[in-house]
Amino acid sequence: MINYLYHANEPYPEIRVENKNQYYAEILMDDYAGFISEFSAVSQYMYHSLKSVKSIEYLSNMWRNISIVEMHHLDILGQLITLLGGKPIYRGSFSTSCQYWNGNFVYYGDNICNQLNADLKSEYQAIYNYENHICMIDDKYIRENLKRIILDEQIHIKYFESAIKKFC
Repeated sequence: MINYLYHANEPYPEIRVENKNQYYAEILMDDYAGFISEFSAVSQYMYHSLKSVKSIEYLSNMWRNISIVEMHHLDILGQLITLLGGKPIYRGSFSTSCQYWNGNFVYYGDNICNQLNADLKSEYQAIYNYENHICMIDDKYIRENLKRIILDEQIHIKYFESAIKKFC
């Protein structure tokens, strides 16, 4: 279940597409499991949560809850990819030369401040990528979903910025 503090209040749009389109599916594969992707975010934030669970419970819970929201984004993208006629396998597309996802896509970090700064940077990069993909994809339903995901990423930025101010 998603903790409502960690995502925007607006409802998620219906998950649908105008038509099958393999090219659009390939674009979304980078958001799904590329270098800067929902799969990478889930993995990175869960690692950071597990590493901080004994030291700072607030951060551990924050990372865990944000990870759950990112998992929801992963599900949305996987469904869109499937509806477009693609296969939601764990690989990127253009950003990775179709390389399968691997643990090197995660920034593990050696301390909390490095982790938080890397997470903040990845959220900004994710928004940038989504905005580019919105311009590339001429499907109103996909665009609605990507715009909604961006709203959550903006919430995550606020949490990471606040945590950096408090703990770094």
